[in-house]
Amino acid sequence: MRFFLTAFLALLLIACQSDTATKLVEAEDSSSTALLPLSDVSDRRIQLLASELRLFYGMKVGVLPRKSMPENSRLKSTDRYSAPAMLEWLKKQKPSNYDRIMGVTTRDIYTRKGPYPHWGIFGLGYKPGEACIVSEFRLKQFGNRTDTFLTLVTLHEMGHNLGLPHCAKHPSCLMNDAKGTAKTLFSEKKWLCRNCRAFLKKT
Repeated sequence: MRFFLTAFLALLLIACQSDTATKLVEAEDSSSTALLPLSDVSDRRIQLLASELRLFYGMKVGVLPRKSMPENSRLKSTDRYSAPAMLEWLKKQKPSNYDRIMGVTTRDIYTRKGPYPHWGIFGLGYKPGEACIVSEFRLKQFGNRTDTFLTLVTLHEMGHNLGLPHCAKHPSCLMNDAKGTAKTLFSEKKWLCRNCRAFLKKT
């Protein structure tokens, strides 16, 4: 009886591990992404994001040597940086043996939004494209949720690089449009809706 119980528990454990692995990898992607640490972002956060990208998209991820933020993307007399200018700069930093590059920074980044030329954002990425950037600056206000929210932003911007548009099919889909606020981060999960998953499988 003890033998059968032990065998049953072992099989249950294997099944649970297999199911978890299946749910983590949303898409089997054979491409590669280089993470570029910028300014004083911590090594711990870089390793966290590299791990999350590997697990979620099944892609290869490498980490490049740290670099400073480019001065020509900084807004004069501030410590804020133009995200569109950063994307153009990042494209030039991408090693030829990687398909795309993601910059990770602690500094405030912005883009134009309607009548506002310097609208602060969490991240920005080409759709589709080979460069994206994420910032923890506006996420640090959430304390112990910062890692979780930064992960969601990272997976979201990488989704854009892979061609995914903003999605309104499900409130928990991580491709929801933030619409200039942090509200969606509280409802999003590390999960893609059926439509987004189907899109990735076609590409």
